[in-house]
Amino acid sequence: MKVQEIFTRGTVHIPQDRNLQDAAEQMHQQHVGALIVTDGSAANRLLGILTDRDIVLKAVAAGAQPRQALVAEAMSTGVATISEHADLGEAMQAMFSHGVRRLAVTDSGERVVGVLSLDDLIEALVRDWVLLASIVRSGQQRERSGHVQSPLHP
Repeated sequence: MKVQEIFTRGTVHIPQDRNLQDAAEQMHQQHVGALIVTDGSAANRLLGILTDRDIVLKAVAAGAQPRQALVAEAMSTGVATISEHADLGEAMQAMFSHGVRRLAVTDSGERVVGVLSLDDLIEALVRDWVLLASIVRSGQQRERSGHVQSPLHP
């Protein structure tokens, strides 16, 4: 399975000069746990990522006021990316090696086209495991009923 089959298309982004209150409100309204941070220019150049965890641990827990603290002060730079054409195994390895739960997904032109979250991966893998379990259960039921499929002949 490829990243392009399961990632969340489109990015929810925020300029680095906005405050953390604005970021938290945007996360709430968009139902996301992370925002892509841009430079605020017309090109929306990627600078980093801001997660709900960044807001709590890097700002609020340190005593910062969300209305005064800027996104740039709490964001993580050096965003880990993955090609939309990569396999899920590569994405899991990238998350593991970078110690992150989200990857910015890029197209062949290296433009960010979405985000792949650990939740996206788990959901896709669970669907595959459910299908596998159904195959096994179906085979077991056929064996118990004595209705075993005959071998296929060309």
